[in-house]
Amino acid sequence: MEKSILSKIPAKPDNLINLYLNPYIFLLIIEGKVIVWDYKNHVQLEIEELYLKRLIQISHGLKVATLSEIDKELLKEKLIQTEAYPAFNWKWDELSKIYHIGTQDIDGGKSLSEEAWVEWYLELCETIKDDFKNSFIEYVGEEVSLPAPNLSALQAISLWDVEEQRMTSRSFNGKSITKEQLSTLMYTSFGVIHGNWEELQAKGFKQSGYRKSSPSGGALHPIEAYLIVMNVEEIPAGIYHYNVIKHCLTLINHSISYDDIRNMLCGQFFAEGCSVGIFLVAHFEKVWTKYCHSRSYKDVYLDAGHLSQTLLLNTTALGLRTWISAWFRDTEVSRFLKISGGDVAPVFYISIGHGDKVAISPKLEKILNK
Repeated sequence: MEKSILSKIPAKPDNLINLYLNPYIFLLIIEGKVIVWDYKNHVQLEIEELYLKRLIQISHGLKVATLSEIDKELLKEKLIQTEAYPAFNWKWDELSKIYHIGTQDIDGGKSLSEEAWVEWYLELCETIKDDFKNSFIEYVGEEVSLPAPNLSALQAISLWDVEEQRMTSRSFNGKSITKEQLSTLMYTSFGVIHGNWEELQAKGFKQSGYRKSSPSGGALHPIEAYLIVMNVEEIPAGIYHYNVIKHCLTLINHSISYDDIRNMLCGQFFAEGCSVGIFLVAHFEKVWTKYCHSRSYKDVYLDAGHLSQTLLLNTTALGLRTWISAWFRDTEVSRFLKISGGDVAPVFYISIGHGDKVAISPKLEKILNK
């Protein structure tokens, strides 16, 4: 009987070594160099083409009888290993995973004593003191003064009542708010309500930050308020920046419409009829001089969240409605606000005005019923 063709294929040895590619690496090409970045272990290595080709081979699920010298070097640098990596549950894209994991455990797992931690922090402050600026953002332009804030409405209502009444409303009626109401919102939400930091001064420390009604990492307050004024008594429509020191608005752009806002908000029409819209804008240079690691990018967004909640509660206390969104066309918003979109970039949006206390507006309900 003729032999089966299967018998002519030599059996694979059962002692092959599995090679697994580190799932937490990406490549960066800069200045003619290829850098492999192990973002989980915070290691960057320049890699030659031969090693890069080997990593590509291993990514296909390579098995070898013996380890080559290149394999041994890659193992040493933890770019590969001979055991499968544990599964990692993640439903977003690779970009979000890189940032999520790459900003964890940045201290390498060190644990300092109290004295050592204070010494480290003092060294950090000494290193950055010449470059660090406790800066306030101020624009040159036409200014609109704001009246003194009226705190009576906020003092007359309990915190619990405000929390219970706060809700997202998607129906504004176009009615104007007063200049005094806007002044109160700006001062209580973004103003330096505490004045000078008296505790630091009394204890002989240099003031390297300032205090508002919301907390901020390092008291740096990188989030600034840029207002789209649509219907506020005594204030012409336009885009303004709130100057926290002068308690005034500085005109940035005359031209704005509800259609512009809807386009910036990716077609969301819920801001139509609002009295004022506020973009919370991050000035990253306020942070990266002191906190230079990318983990601090998270802190800036946390700051925006704190400010947003404070603004929403203050607005509710004044009997006004709010709607919020983090979905917008960044480049288009930056163009209207006349900011770079890079080191100065929008991170959140809030609409404020009068309207119905409904999550589903009549317009939205009509469309849904179709």
